[in-house]
Amino acid sequence: MGAAGSSFAASRKLQAAEQPASKSKAEVSMQDHQLRMGNEEIVILIYPDFTAIDAIGPEYILSGMMGAKVRFVAKSAKPVKSESGFEIIPQLTFAECPPKPTLFIVPGGVAGTIAAIEDPTTVQFIREVGGSSKMAGSVCTGSLLLGAAGLLKGFAATSHWQTLDLLRMVGAEPKDQRVVFDRNRVTAAGVTAGLDFALELVKRYRGDFYAKGMQLLAQYDPQPPFPGGGDPKTADPAVVSLLNEMHVPLVEKFSTAIKSASR
Repeated sequence: MGAAGSSFAASRKLQAAEQPASKSKAEVSMQDHQLRMGNEEIVILIYPDFTAIDAIGPEYILSGMMGAKVRFVAKSAKPVKSESGFEIIPQLTFAECPPKPTLFIVPGGVAGTIAAIEDPTTVQFIREVGGSSKMAGSVCTGSLLLGAAGLLKGFAATSHWQTLDLLRMVGAEPKDQRVVFDRNRVTAAGVTAGLDFALELVKRYRGDFYAKGMQLLAQYDPQPPFPGGGDPKTADPAVVSLLNEMHVPLVEKFSTAIKSASR
């Protein structure tokens, strides 16, 4: 369901209009507080071959906050192709990006994220804008890119389960959790954890009531076909073993890129 914020706001306005005239000022005030407005400036980085859901999932949830401005930023104004092939047109270029956004988000990926770690221009942009933002965050392997820019040194953080230990290479303290907040840093584990990440941020910016509304509007109530299958500690051991074996070269490439970026 699109236009998340406007839909949520419209439904609440209609509900408010239907309230009896006898409602006290205190009750009306409480309703207003529960749906308080804001003016957050939220920037989501996109780069060639990023994982689409890492960026689009949080964008859907966060753009539902009334008054917030959520925009994609890229090195140039050209469409940016995700790893699955479709393109997003960024609203901002690096040169146009607000220098001190409220929230700066780095999505993850595979080959695209490794290439971004190896790109000095992208890393410097993250270091400058992410470092100046009120809150800097990431989804999945985006934490390795955030860390390569020096923004996770001394912070607790998480990442995709297969790259979690690599966080030590960027000076972070790995945490096997779905979402990790540490001062003005917030990181999410793999892929779908970006939705939890975004809802936690809505909760921080707008409170529990608003976050509950966004969760319900998105009908976010996961019921996977294989309960426990999304966590390597509880998933089928044979599946875990196969994925680990398949991705050894990938983890090694991430490691090499991080080492190179730190020189």
